[in-house]
Amino acid sequence: MDDLTALATDVADRWVSAWTEGRTGALFQLLAADAGIESNLDPDGDFVEILTDFAAALEAVSVASRTVIDGRVAIVYDCTARGERFRLAEFLTVDGGGLVREVRRVYDASAVERLMPGLLA
Repeated sequence: MDDLTALATDVADRWVSAWTEGRTGALFQLLAADAGIESNLDPDGDFVEILTDFAAALEAVSVASRTVIDGRVAIVYDCTARGERFRLAEFLTVDGGGLVREVRRVYDASAVERLMPGLLA
């Protein structure tokens, strides 16, 4: 494993731990100030608020799969809300300094609307 892959793996582990435990301060420490963020569930642009509200609404979340190549990380999560399981995909780009430069999240919008109707209110 090369150095950037090892660094990206460590950052991804800390990222997953931070958002699933609702630790906003830890998210901001990992997220570059000028990070590019894309999400299909972020209508007002407040990514961290939506992320922590989403985590708080879940009964359970676990990593179903993770692939790390160089500074790129792909993570698929199994999420459970109101007894129903659904998936979330996330893609991170980590730089050589250990900061997340890009985040792309693809939520199961149908499940979120059905199981967490207040999240987008």
